[in-house]
Amino acid sequence: MSPGFGAVYTLVGLIGFAVSSTLAVGTLILFPVNVLHNVVHLLVGVIGIAAFLTGRSVLYARGMAVLFAVLAVAGFLPTDSAGRFLGLVPIGGTDIVLHAATALLGGLAGFAFANNREERAVA
Repeated sequence: MSPGFGAVYTLVGLIGFAVSSTLAVGTLILFPVNVLHNVVHLLVGVIGIAAFLTGRSVLYARGMAVLFAVLAVAGFLPTDSAGRFLGLVPIGGTDIVLHAATALLGGLAGFAFANNREERAVA
């Protein structure tokens, strides 16, 4: 999970700067982004690549599951007039679906699939 997600999130973070390099909200395809959102995408991406290179992909996937589940729930909380949570980052609307899907995939990779591999290695 980590090299693919890491590369995608890094790329999305970089492309996002072309859409919005300030706190103003821009739209990248269907998703609202701003500079803080782009920085978070970059961090998630770089950490994913680093996790792959250091053999910590399972830990990364589990962290993604928890982090993005929290973000999916937070997307339902009130936002300002520009759709930014706490007046900082846009995480509502279409982001809720994306964050929930990322949490689900992270959970599958980090908990379900990783546990199956560990059990087979012991047997």
